Amino acid sequence: MDIQKIIGSYREVLEDVSLEANRLEKQYEEYMVCRKGCSDCCTDISLLPLEWYALRERVRASKEPFIQERQPGSCALLKDRICSFYPSRPLICRTHGLPLLYLAEEYDKQGDQVESEEPDWQISWCDLNFTTVSEETMEEIFDPEDVLNMEEWNTRLKTLNLDFLETREGAPFREKRRIPLQEIFKEFS
Repeated sequence: MDIQKIIGSYREVLEDVSLEANRLEKQYEEYMVCRKGCSDCCTDISLLPLEWYALRERVRASKEPFIQERQPGSCALLKDRICSFYPSRPLICRTHGLPLLYLAEEYDKQGDQVESEEPDWQISWCDLNFTTVSEETMEEIFDPEDVLNMEEWNTRLKTLNLDFLETREGAPFREKRRIPLQEIFKEFS
């Protein structure tokens, strides 16, 4: 697969997750307290090589000069507590604050993943966003069909990332599992 098709497929994944996130934001609006300008979840993150590459290309193509106004521990993309590259933000940023479904993984004392006979699914949510939700009330509020299934989204992303690593553009990243987001801006410093 060529790089343009991979980037196009990656953008489709971002669009798809954004549509689902928007639907969930409307559904859970009465419970959600975070709004534009809330950047408490916008911290230093690392990205898969595909995500990092796609975002770096957007930053490079930007007509506006980018000057970091970074607070220690905060995301390198924030400017006045708002994302400077919001339309191009990575998958994790599109899911912040929403109820998320994860397949719980168990590990033994050596740190090796233990396979379980029955999958153990868990719903997580942001306590800063859903301030009235607790372990006791979450089943009343979150319908398991109306959460973001992160296994599904992460699998799609990982598959595209593997395809990206096989390209000429992805070759320099083959030895990297994740790349700190702030490394994008080293060339602009």
